[in-house]
Amino acid sequence: MILSRRAALTILLAGTALAACSSTPPKVYTLTTAPGTAVGGRPVTASVALVDIPKYLDRPQIVRRSGPNQLGVDEFERWGEPLANMVQRVLAGDLTARLPSGSVVTTSRTLSGDEALTVELALGRFDPDADGTVVLEAQWRVRRKAGGRAKTEATRITRRPADDSIAAEVRAMSDALGELADRIAQGMR
Repeated sequence: MILSRRAALTILLAGTALAACSSTPPKVYTLTTAPGTAVGGRPVTASVALVDIPKYLDRPQIVRRSGPNQLGVDEFERWGEPLANMVQRVLAGDLTARLPSGSVVTTSRTLSGDEALTVELALGRFDPDADGTVVLEAQWRVRRKAGGRAKTEATRITRRPADDSIAAEVRAMSDALGELADRIAQGMR
């Protein structure tokens, strides 16, 4: 079968376009610590235990809701590390900024065994709605090493991104996590 020049050129251009799409590097994002105000009191040592996240978020791609029962996943918008690990690391940083001066907050990967408090976190949701509003639903427990009762609390935090970009959504997610750290730090006093 002999192809016309036009058909051959069309096939070549389509192949080139397909190759260009498949070689587009993904954009990679990370959560960051958010500024906060330190609570008063004596310094504490604490650890952020492993963070539990919903299975639909346990993937390299950033997940966004495109409807009440539909999730959107873009292959080229990715997290720089597993989301649960990132939340754990950033929450530890956020708590360090919010607890009294001299406090030390570690993650379960860097435990010394001397931490007086342990924070356990379970996220029910941590993703943007179809309109871009970030929703963070969390339950946390603070356990004291020296005994005493563990305190469990839950909250729902929403943050509206500055614009429709993925970078703004990720910033809003970081801010929501910072607000969660504010609430956890208040309860650790």
